[in-house]
Order: sequence, then C-alpha cells, then structure tokens
Amino acid sequence: MIPLNNDTTKRNLQGTGNALLIEARALKSKLFFALITAVAALTFALISYPAHAQDSAESAKLSAVLSIINGYILDFEAVTEVDLVINQVDGLTYSITDTFEIEIPRANLDIEFCFVLSSFDPNLRMTINGNNETLTVGENCFFLTTGEQNNINVVQFSFASGQGYSVLSLASVSTSDPSLAQLSSLTRSQWDGRAVRKVLKIFAFGGHATDAQINLWANMRPRDAIQEMLNFNQHNLRLSPMVSNEKYRATTSAHGTLTAFQNFISDTTSYIPIPADRRDQYGLDGYNFDDAFNRMITVRGMNPFRQRIGFWETNYHLSTNLDSSVSRAQMATYYDRIMAAHEAGWAYRNVIGIAAKSAAAAMQYGHRNNEWDEQAQECDCNEDFAREIHQLYYGIFGENDPDHENVTIPETAKMLTGMPVPYINNFGFSLQVDFQKGLADAEHHLGPVNILGRSIQGASASEKIDNLMPISMQHPESLKNLPIMIISVLADDNLNEARKNQLRASWAALGVNRKLLDFIHAYAISDMFHSPNQFKYLTTHERALYIANKNNLDNLEAYFGGANYDGGRAGRTIGSIISDDFAGDFFRPVHNVFGGQTSSEASDSALAFENNYNRLTDDEHHLRDAVACDNCDLGQPWQKKWETVLPRGAGGNYYVSDVAEWLWMHAVGNMDNYTELERAHLYSLLGAARNDLGSSSDGDHAFDFNLVMCVVADHAYNPEGISPSATITDILATNRWNDFCRQNDDNTTGFLPHELAELNATYTGDQIANDPQIQAILAELGNQTIPLNVSGSQHDDNGARLRKHARERVSSALGFIFTTPFIFAEGQQ
Repeated sequence: MIPLNNDTTKRNLQGTGNALLIEARALKSKLFFALITAVAALTFALISYPAHAQDSAESAKLSAVLSIINGYILDFEAVTEVDLVINQVDGLTYSITDTFEIEIPRANLDIEFCFVLSSFDPNLRMTINGNNETLTVGENCFFLTTGEQNNINVVQFSFASGQGYSVLSLASVSTSDPSLAQLSSLTRSQWDGRAVRKVLKIFAFGGHATDAQINLWANMRPRDAIQEMLNFNQHNLRLSPMVSNEKYRATTSAHGTLTAFQNFISDTTSYIPIPADRRDQYGLDGYNFDDAFNRMITVRGMNPFRQRIGFWETNYHLSTNLDSSVSRAQMATYYDRIMAAHEAGWAYRNVIGIAAKSAAAAMQYGHRNNEWDEQAQECDCNEDFAREIHQLYYGIFGENDPDHENVTIPETAKMLTGMPVPYINNFGFSLQVDFQKGLADAEHHLGPVNILGRSIQGASASEKIDNLMPISMQHPESLKNLPIMIISVLADDNLNEARKNQLRASWAALGVNRKLLDFIHAYAISDMFHSPNQFKYLTTHERALYIANKNNLDNLEAYFGGANYDGGRAGRTIGSIISDDFAGDFFRPVHNVFGGQTSSEASDSALAFENNYNRLTDDEHHLRDAVACDNCDLGQPWQKKWETVLPRGAGGNYYVSDVAEWLWMHAVGNMDNYTELERAHLYSLLGAARNDLGSSSDGDHAFDFNLVMCVVADHAYNPEGISPSATITDILATNRWNDFCRQNDDNTTGFLPHELAELNATYTGDQIANDPQIQAILAELGNQTIPLNVSGSQHDDNGARLRKHARERVSSALGFIFTTPFIFAEGQQ
C-alpha cells in the first residue's frame, strides 16, 4: 500500500472547513441521547399533571412511545463498520471512538482509497489488510494494486491506548484510471488545491471562493467537486460567496441575468454604493454598457463561470457587435437567452439554434431583410450568415465538399428568409425575430432546402433552423473542429494533434444531444488540462477581470471598480486596462463576428506589458490608495478588510512570511515560481516599513528589495548616528530612516556610487539564496508582523494610521505580483 500524501494544500483544513465536514455526522449514539432526552421530557410533562388528568388514553400513548423507544434501545448499536462501493463516495461523517472498520470489495483494476480526517487523535492507528499505514490530518489517499487486494479488503481504525476520538468523512474508493467522456480524469489524490485554483482561474475569472471552500473541493472527488464549482445557475454562492458582514447582498438571489443586472445597477433606488446620480450610465440605454457587465462578473453573489461562458459565446464563438446595427437591449437579450438555454440544460445544438434565430444575429448579418420571391423563384438576400452559421458556429468550411459554395450556401440563404425584426415606435427594433410576420408577408421560402447534402424541411425559418442543428452538430467537420474551437479559445493555446484527437473523441462520445457543460466538466478535471503541456495566455479582458477578482474583497470594491468617486477610490479598475490595451470593449470585439482579442495578440502586445508595468509603478498609488475612503460607503467611511482573509500566526499576528506566501498563492494559484527573488521583494514590501505616523501615506517610499539593500549599504557606509550593528528594522523604526539611500544625502548631489550599485543591481535567486547577509535580512523581515489589527479606533490616531499603512503595504505587495509574467498566462511552461 502506497500512501499518496504529498500535497500540503489538501491536508490542512482551516476555518469553517472542519465545521462543514462534521455537520452531517451520522452517529447513532446522538440519536440515542436525543431519544432519551425526548422521553425524559415527555415523561416529566405527563407526570407533572394531576393524576386525574392522566386518563387511560394518555397512558396508552405513553406506553406505546416507551415500547418503541425500548425496542430501539435494546437493538441499539453504534456504527462501527461501513462498506464502500467502487466509484462512490460515502457522504456521511463518522465519529471514531473505538475500533472502526471499512470493507472494500476486490476490483479488477488498481484502486485508490481516500478519506478526510479531522479532530485527529494522535493515538489513532490504521491498517489495510493488516498492514500499518501512516495517517495525517486532512485528506489521506492510498493506492492498492490488484495484486495487493483481497476479496474483501479491510481497513481498520483503532486507538493505541484503548479509546480516543477522531472524525472521518468523505470516504471513497475509485479505480486508479477514472475517465469522464473518454477523457482521463485526475484521481482524487491528484486533484488538489492547485488543480482547483487552476480551474477557477481559467473558467471563472478566478472566482471568489474562500480558502476553506477551495480545501473542501480539493478533498472531494473531482467529478463531484466540478459539479459544484462550474454550473450555469444564475447564482453560485460556493463559487461567489458573500463576505462576513457584507452590506450589499441583493445579488445572492436576484438580478442574475444581464438585463436584470443592468436594470438593477442603473436604478436610483437600488441599495448599492454607486452614487445615484451616476448610475444611468450602466443601464441598457447607458453609455457604459460594458462597465455594467464587468461589474456583473466581479460582484459577489452571482456566478462568474456563467459569465465566463457567456462572454465567450457572445464575444467569440457566436459573436455579435454593438458597433454594428445591434442595439444594447438586443445584445442583452441575446446574451440572456443563450445563457438561459445553458441553464435549462439544453443540448448544445439547441443553444446554437437560439443564437441563429436571434434578433441580434439578424441585425448583425442583415438577413432580417432577406426575402424569397416565389414568382421569380429568386432570393433577394445576402449570404453572410448563410456562410457563418456553418463556419463560425460549427467549424464547417466545406472541406472536400464540391457543393458547399454552390449549393449549401445559397440554399442556406433561402432558409434564412422571412426573418424580419420589426421596428416598434418609441422603442426601436424588436428584441426578437417575427417568424410569423415573415410567413404572413410571404418572405420565407416554404419548400425544403438542400443543406450539407440533406433535405431540410420546416414551415418557417425557425423550424428549418431547428431541423438543421442536429445535422450540423454531427457533421464530420463539426466533430473535427468545434471541440477544438471551444478549448483552444477557452483554455489551451498549446494543443497538438494528439490532444486535439482526444478532445474530438470526447466530444463525439457525448452524442448529438451533447451539452457544453458536460464537455467542460470532463475537460476541466482531465489530466490533459492539468498536464505540463497545457498553456493559456490570458487576454486583456481575462487578465483584467482575474486581477480585479483577486484584488477586491467585498461588493463595494466591485461596484466602484476602481472609479474615483467623491470620497475616495475603491476596487480594481477593469475598463481602463482594456481600453489602454486597445483590446476592444465587451460586446465590441476587435475582429467583429470573428471574435475579440486573441490570446496570441495579448501575449505579443508590448503595449499590454508596458501598460501593466506602468500601472503598477508610475500609477501604483491607484492600487495603494484604494484601501480607505471617507464617505464612499453610502456616505460612511470604508476600509479594505485585508485582515479578514490573510492568515494569522502565533498570537493572532499577521507575519510577513505567511502573508507573502498567501498573497502569491491567492494571485497566481500555485507556488511553482515563488523563488528566492519573489520572496525577497515581497518580504521587503511587506516587512520593511518606516511606519512614519506623521505621514498620511506609507507608500511614497515603498521599500522593494533593491531599496532595502541600498539602505543597508548606505548605513554601512555612514551609520548617521545609528549603531553600526543596527538591523534594517532598527533603522526604519527611527526618525533617521530618511538619511539612507536618498538623493542628495551624505552631503552630495544625487546618489553615491554604492547607492546606485544597489538600486541598479540585478539579483538572481541563487545570489539571494547563497548570501548569508541577505538571508539574515529576509529572516528578519519575514518575522515582522503587519499591524493590521493594532489597537486604536479613531481615524486620526496612531493605531488607525498604522493599520492604514499596513493595508497599503499589502496592496503594494499584491501589485508587485500583478506585474510578474505569471499573471499573463496559466501553465507550467
């Protein structure tokens, strides 16, 4: 038996995670005590009445109750043994107080046995078929080959010293090579916190899930976790939960469609922090339609996965464009109907049919004007959508089909006749195509049409489109191209032909009624997605939204979105990042119907890298200052609540070393590239604090690693009245910090050579790791505490300023992470 306990992220259950694990505890003794309590209460109630009130009927009732309870007590036995079924999870939680056994039947394949231990007793022992195994708090997984299996495999828990107490939950046994839709899935031991965060980064703009929820998902079977993580519900409160004491909670149960959200955010009576006189810009008729959408993604209580797919559908795959004839109301309706079809679990061919029959597409491509002249037997129509319904929607280009251009395209144009979008006085063009009007006006070609070598029949264009969709879905070119079109844009820029063929096989296996969600689920937990070969450059839109979700902690920040309203700035900007990079606004894709900015365009853009760098250096104050404002919370002061999410160490303190690692994992999603160099810069930004209480801001001289080393070198050059043995924190804690590594200090103009040498030095991770002086400095900085919870309550007292400076340093450290290349892409390359 080989233990698979190599992921510390999975082993440590924190916060509310333990409580969630034990809430379903199934121990009969609890029922026993509950029954005894109930009997005692009932008996006391009966005997408390005068004897004459206890007639024979009441006595009979009591006898019956006691008889049932006595029967249960005589037969009572605590749960001490359970059976596990292959490829299922025991959803109950068990309290182990004595010997406890799990029986697993033989399988024809190697199996993996997993469970979670909390309330762990160090005296707890476990054997599998008599062999001792090592246990740990959190998830435990063991691999059992066919050769090691008995007909019945016995897992026994016992205590070295008689009795003890431990809690076991989420026990499961599965084959070692699980698959879903013909894609090999990760095993439960491979599915860890890193894998969960990767799914969220690619498929949910990072999401808002808590660390405890991520741990819970990491401790589940992948196919169970992915159902909770990625679904098309309007609200997913595991993926996007409210923070504690959140004031702006309306999005937990309402406003889940784009139309509803825009009406909500633009309504002057809505309970949101945006000033009422600035809301009209976010409505369906407002000029900031796209800013409403980005807030829909970043506001908590919604479903960022739903919006991730909605953005891809309407800005890439089934793209329409507000810069054409499509109105904002038509675009919102287009988006909502596509996503409603996904939410209802419709087959993907029917979802595509919704798009093909929409007013937005009819306005975009102009086939709303297509008419069939029955007398002349001529089609007064364009062939734009006749071509793109095949190419863009399904990837059917007519390869090896000599009749595609001469037959399929013109016949499809005939099908697309009789699809008017009526104009409504005092409103504009309708939100839907009027197929019946097309029939009444004799605009539609009534007979069958020959498309893709098949006769497509139907009384209207709507019926014909519906009848074409299953044929298109199963067309050989569609089976070859559509799954690649999906995954290459959503998740992987590095597909080779072998992996493409795996995706095609998975797509084909789902059948003509395949659902997009089933395909995404299979792929998101596959070893293909989680392999070193997967690599995805984030587009500007994806990066801006991901950064916002990693930066914002509450809904006030999401609603503000970095805007500088009266009283202060809050939240991370999105719109200006997209516009500065010339990436094209939401619903205005830069390639029109061929979609928005591509991953390769984003990765090849020197402008995008330059803008990102400048935004976090020259304009760093925008991020640093967005930690407090005087009256932006409906006229009340607001403060960024870093202390509610950052890890606490001994004494409830926020240690630099812990916070640095948490920020990196939070923003990047893994620790692969958290080297000595990254550690040095983060420790400096977080721990090298001058804490000048006479200054309203601590960020004017943020201490990155080079500046720290410059101060150290300058102090060695001239101690300036401070002890030569003073540490960096000693130096910064005095009022002499300004005497070191500053222009025009040391009685000279500019910087001295030793200062310039440090400021311009390029350090490597090896240099840092092998320099004892640097390691001593980092150890000192790493042990510093960040005064996020220092005492003092008044806005202008020392404690308040220390806390404000601490929040600024955390935000600056996060800003440093946002400048690294690891924010621009996801993958191990």
